[in-house]
Amino acid sequence: YQSKVAVGNLPSDARFRAEKVYNVSNYTKPLAMAFATIGILSFLFYVVRWSRGEAVPKWLDVTLFVLLIFAAVYLMFLICLRGYVGGHLPLSNGFETMQFMSLCVLCLTLAIRRRFSLIVPFGFLLCGLTLMVSTFGESNPRITNLMPVLASPLLSLHVSVIMVAYSLLAFTMFNGIASFIVRAVSHDREAEVRQEEMLYDMSRLMLFPALTLLSIGIFVGAIWANQSWGRYWGWDPKEVWALITMMIYAVPLHRSLAPGLSSPRSGHVFFVLAFATVLMTYFGVNFILGGMHSYS
Repeated sequence: YQSKVAVGNLPSDARFRAEKVYNVSNYTKPLAMAFATIGILSFLFYVVRWSRGEAVPKWLDVTLFVLLIFAAVYLMFLICLRGYVGGHLPLSNGFETMQFMSLCVLCLTLAIRRRFSLIVPFGFLLCGLTLMVSTFGESNPRITNLMPVLASPLLSLHVSVIMVAYSLLAFTMFNGIASFIVRAVSHDREAEVRQEEMLYDMSRLMLFPALTLLSIGIFVGAIWANQSWGRYWGWDPKEVWALITMMIYAVPLHRSLAPGLSSPRSGHVFFVLAFATVLMTYFGVNFILGGMHSYS
């Protein structure tokens, strides 16, 4: 009946075939569990070796690099295939945004690994956790049309820049955790101080693009809100918590406001605790507070 009456509204045969390929190719949950396990084990191994000044075995470094490449290509394939089937960029719900954040994490890990080898286990762990979170609702949610408010070209820009910002802020949190482990296992006071300073410098370096992208994402979201709802700012819970996150992470950039954060040790504590605002913005608002952004 549909092929006779609604032939002009049905997806093409190519999109039907693509959806079948997508359904049999989506192994997000096993990949999430594998990467989370690899991330935890490699994180402990890398930090202990790094704190002792020992190099990571070459075979292990190459193996993990190949796995990162494979995961990035696989996720890119899934995201592109889902976008082709749906007819829009797959950034409209929690499952899709978490998958995109996983891809961002992998790309950032591959880009920085030469300069900062410790980011490799961070990348595995964060990719595994984000993929695991994406399956909390459904392991393979339906591909549907966009709701009218999301049918905007600003959707991709707003979501993508904020997801990259959250990925960078997650790396600063893991740097803080790594500094705690270094302090616990290191027996050389001078090496411990040097490594804590290096981790703190890396966190501050990541903070600049993260805060810039988060600010751009909020600004673009305000423009989108004006187009969709006729106002730039409505004090929706997600808007408020995004603003709180931006203001809290801006504190280390103003040393006159928080002179205590000039110390690497206190700075790492700040980055670990500050990440709670990111978790509240993304998960707390969606599952506890609700609001107009609860679909994301």
